[in-house]
Amino acid sequence: MNVPVILALGAIVVVAVVMGVVFAREKDPQRRATALTRTGAAVMAVFTVLAGIFIGGDAMQDPGGTAGTLITLAWVAPMLILAVAAWFWPAVTSPLLLALSSAFIAACIWLAFDPAALRSFLSDNGPVIAVSVVALAFPAAVLGLKRTALAGWLLVALGVLPLLITLIARSGPLASLTAASVVPLIAGISYLAAVRMESSTSEHPRAAAA
Repeated sequence: MNVPVILALGAIVVVAVVMGVVFAREKDPQRRATALTRTGAAVMAVFTVLAGIFIGGDAMQDPGGTAGTLITLAWVAPMLILAVAAWFWPAVTSPLLLALSSAFIAACIWLAFDPAALRSFLSDNGPVIAVSVVALAFPAAVLGLKRTALAGWLLVALGVLPLLITLIARSGPLASLTAASVVPLIAGISYLAAVRMESSTSEHPRAAAA
């Protein structure tokens, strides 16, 4: 069983177990939605830590030393800054994350038109696309605790579009990108499901009043 399948199954099992417990104990849809949002965020946080350990460990082996440390800091530091900003200043961070994610997906499309150049770039620099998915998905997950709908769509886009573009264009390795995309996709679906629960909750009182 490969890594993406393990990650997907693990995330699905965690979400299913937590929601099974919550649905059994809680009858309020609002609380169910909150629990689903927090579960998606927690799954994404654990995944980011594991991915960071794996990516950082790989960088410390090749190229290793100061270069490996700088490479790791080059994506970890901006990711953490964006995550903090998403928590404290979601109104400002929302358009920034949307712009960064859009630019990243546009870059994936542009690179897909030159598969040979992309393969050469990835060979020289490692799985940059997969790392970028992780670096953008974690701040988006944090944003989801404040702006759930937007973050849900961002996570789904980050989980699907780069992988789909790479798959269609056959422009790069899929294993690392699939591993990086599965959990953000599941977290995004969790957020959107939570938004759906909240919207259905708000619609019921209106229907009753009518």
